[in-house]
Amino acid sequence: MHSRHFLLGLPACLGIACSSGAGTEHSGFSSATLSTSGYTSPASTGLTEADTSSSGSTSGGTHVGTDGGTAAEPAPTTDGASTTTGNLSGAFRTSDSTTSGGVPTTTQDGPATTDPGPDATTTGTSGTSGTSGTSGDGTTGGQGKPVPDNATDENLLVALIGDQGTGSDTKAVYELLLSEKADFVIILGDFDYGDDPDAWADEMDSVLGDSFPVFGVIGNHDTDAWSGYQDKLKARLAKIAGASCEGDLGVKSNCTYRGLHFVLSGLGTKGSDGDHEKHIAQVLAADDHLWSICTFHKNQRDLQAGDKPDDLTWKALQSCQNDGSIIAMGHEHSYARTRTLTDVGNKGAAHGATGMAELLEVGPGRTFSVVSGLGGKSIRDWDSGLHGNENWWGSVYTKNTG
Repeated sequence: MHSRHFLLGLPACLGIACSSGAGTEHSGFSSATLSTSGYTSPASTGLTEADTSSSGSTSGGTHVGTDGGTAAEPAPTTDGASTTTGNLSGAFRTSDSTTSGGVPTTTQDGPATTDPGPDATTTGTSGTSGTSGTSGDGTTGGQGKPVPDNATDENLLVALIGDQGTGSDTKAVYELLLSEKADFVIILGDFDYGDDPDAWADEMDSVLGDSFPVFGVIGNHDTDAWSGYQDKLKARLAKIAGASCEGDLGVKSNCTYRGLHFVLSGLGTKGSDGDHEKHIAQVLAADDHLWSICTFHKNQRDLQAGDKPDDLTWKALQSCQNDGSIIAMGHEHSYARTRTLTDVGNKGAAHGATGMAELLEVGPGRTFSVVSGLGGKSIRDWDSGLHGNENWWGSVYTKNTG
């Protein structure tokens, strides 16, 4: 269980691309910047509407931000709580603060050290470990407090992409990862749609190189050749210094890298629902990193912009909410992010949606979900017949929204 509480201050027009200050959105991937210090006030940098001309995915989509929420409920004001603000499109930073609301003056430098535990089954031993982040003495966080051992690296930038395909659009998304200086990527399933692990890996290597940190979760279009895809992911993992993964990689596994904990779950794609529900609950309860993400390929109809059915289970997602872990999914070829959710699975109560579109609260019992399915394959429409009356959305990017 994660003993922390964050406020995530995001621009209302959070969209497909995440940048730490470029001032432009792109329709290729979602990402998050996570750290333990280095406060940036909300909306402190420039922001433009979605720029589809610089998109890394299929063009033609427009972006809509919805802010139908009320003022955000305040986060707990316990001493030493973490407050998080973001400067652009899903890039968010955390900062240590006190009840007085002071601004941190000292930042962390270098990676946080974590113990993966004796039962880790796969561990990276060589290769890149990413950038070190903002300079500082590496010993204190905001207000001169020690940086927690379970913190992420300073300003860690994580890209989340799903539903890739192959060709120029997919390569453009890879280029976007590099241009935005993402530290690593989690691929949310459906790799090349061709059951060809060698071709998928070769195309990725041609842009990212063979040692860029990549993690992935199984998608429904990956099942027939999964052993080959999994072998490629394992080979890549072995080159990622400091990465540790336990379990059946990409199917029923959890990893830590640079202080971030994430679950890679094949729920709805491979394996029984009950086994996945149990696994998710157990690994989240056993972990205490400040930041954690539950990742899936499949999704729930209420949490995406199209007409996909319920393929996950609310019980599994409730475990993520209870833990305060962010929920990231693919499968639907569009982008859709909710507001803060406090009652996932209760549609009659709008899944407990609260607060403003651009201000998210993450902590035990509070989370948000995002579908990031614009990895290059295609971009689909918003289904207004299914979703037109829903009021839990924070930001949506599809082919037909405006």
